[in-house]
Amino acid sequence: MKYSYLIPTILNCLVSQIHGQVQKNSQLVLMQGIWENTFNSDCEYSYTIINGMSSLSLVYSNKQNSLNFPLTESIEGFLTENPEDIDSINIKNLKENGAYYTVIDKKYVNENGWVHKPNFLTPEYFECDGENMSINGGQLVEYVKIKRLPGAALKLLYNRGKKDNRDYIKEYLQIEVGEITSEKCVIYSEPGIPTKMYLIRGDIVTIIREKEDWLNIEYLGTKLVKGWIKKSDVR
Repeated sequence: MKYSYLIPTILNCLVSQIHGQVQKNSQLVLMQGIWENTFNSDCEYSYTIINGMSSLSLVYSNKQNSLNFPLTESIEGFLTENPEDIDSINIKNLKENGAYYTVIDKKYVNENGWVHKPNFLTPEYFECDGENMSINGGQLVEYVKIKRLPGAALKLLYNRGKKDNRDYIKEYLQIEVGEITSEKCVIYSEPGIPTKMYLIRGDIVTIIREKEDWLNIEYLGTKLVKGWIKKSDVR
């Protein structure tokens, strides 16, 4: 009996831990990151980046050199009430959790945060466990989370940003990148120790850190390459 006073304390601790876990693993938190469409083929690719309640989706073909590929910015979140019977919603009403997953086309949101039908969508089905995501809004689309955008996608997004006068990579991925300017940029395992690998003009690399005249970088092509390059080879 002398230990009975511990029971309320233990229960309170457990409740706090569970509540914290629920908050940590909210639906919106599980959605954060880079998502690859599982229907990607050898010629067409689709990726979605979710950062907070903002998302950026790009679709491109490896046979298409144009920078006019589809690029869509959305606001995503959850509503607690069914929006089917209303003709407009305010982005302030979106939550991290809720019964109705909602996607809003960002370009149609007015200055007061309102958007009208048909410029927002509540898919019939939504599920996300942090590694896989399924959405059915008339057609089932399935995604798998990946750690990095492939080099080709990063390059397109970088060049599209220059065209649109936007830094999409910094806004959505929050990473620093650089563009290779030399015809052949040798990759070094350590500063001063060259490998047989190299990058070419126009490749976009992720910059991890700097060390004097060197940059520690990553590049995802057919495989992930990590190493060092000279600062003089990048802008």
